[in-house]
Amino acid sequence: MLDQMANSDLQRAVGSAEVGFTSDGLSHLYQSGCAKLLLPKSYSDRAEAVFVNTAGGATGGDRLSLSVTLEENAALTTTTQAAERIYLSAGGQAEITNTARLGAGAALDWLPQESILFDGSALDRRLNIEMHETATFLGAETIVLGRRAMGETLTRATLTDRWRITRGARIAYADTLRFTDPADLTHRATLDGNRALTTLVYVAPDAEDRLTQARRLLPSDIEAAASAWNGMLIARFLAPDAQPLRAALITFLTAFRGRRMPRVWHM
Repeated sequence: MLDQMANSDLQRAVGSAEVGFTSDGLSHLYQSGCAKLLLPKSYSDRAEAVFVNTAGGATGGDRLSLSVTLEENAALTTTTQAAERIYLSAGGQAEITNTARLGAGAALDWLPQESILFDGSALDRRLNIEMHETATFLGAETIVLGRRAMGETLTRATLTDRWRITRGARIAYADTLRFTDPADLTHRATLDGNRALTTLVYVAPDAEDRLTQARRLLPSDIEAAASAWNGMLIARFLAPDAQPLRAALITFLTAFRGRRMPRVWHM
């Protein structure tokens, strides 16, 4: 049956959303297909945009994209309504492309909830950030290799996850995580048996000055480390399952940002 499905023309989920802000507020909003953007009332000092995939997840052949534009001195926090589930693929990869452009003095907190890979899934994800030298970007992306509480074990899955951050006219940060066999992640040089991973990147004029604070806030109950150079602060978190990692991230990010996490993180 699976082979028949792989060779048939299956309906694919396609969605695209764009949002723009100036220092005075929303400037434009566009959405199509299964991609929706919610702009909830925020009780913090920063507007929020919540990305929703009405398809309920992604599988091979699906295409999703989100674009954010912040003009001079605009500020925004983006997140997702729920964890993004990457399901068994009957052929091809799910492709998720996210881009953001930040003007002078703009500030973006990119805080999606975790992406959960299911057995047999295939994902190609890209995050491209173009920012002014005086802008501030804080991004955290979490990947979960199956849910331990649900008895899920990944025996086959593929992932390519690319980050590219351009600051001014130069590449400031480039990172690619790729695997084609989950067994490769069990070694000590990789995830050492852990199944939840977060990469956090903070690019800002004060990034290196905040390293001491970041290290002081790192959790003690899971593996975590931070370093800073060339105007960037990078932290990585590893945990045996999604829940302890999520709890540690909420604590870290709340203190590091100096504001509460988006409400959907607590639902």
